[in-house]
Amino acid sequence: MIGESVNFMITGMSVVFMFLVIMVLVLEAQGKLINYFIASEESVSSNEPQINSGKPSEAKKVAIISAAVKHHIEENSKK
Repeated sequence: MIGESVNFMITGMSVVFMFLVIMVLVLEAQGKLINYFIASEESVSSNEPQINSGKPSEAKKVAIISAAVKHHIEENSKK
C-alpha cells in the first residue's frame, strides 16, 4: 500500500516536472519569436517620422503629480 502511494507520488511529480519543463521551453521560444518580429517592425518603423501622440511627457507628469501632492498637503493642513 505504501509502495503504491510512493509510486503514484513519484509519477505525479514527474508529470508535473515535465509539464513545467515543456512550458518553460515553449515560453522561451515564444519570447524569441515575438522579439524577432518586434525587432523587425521597429527597424522598419524607425525610418518614419515620429508623430506626437498627445501623451504628456515624463516631466509634465511629474509636475502634475507634484502639484496634486502640494494641493493635498495644503488642504489637509488647513483642518
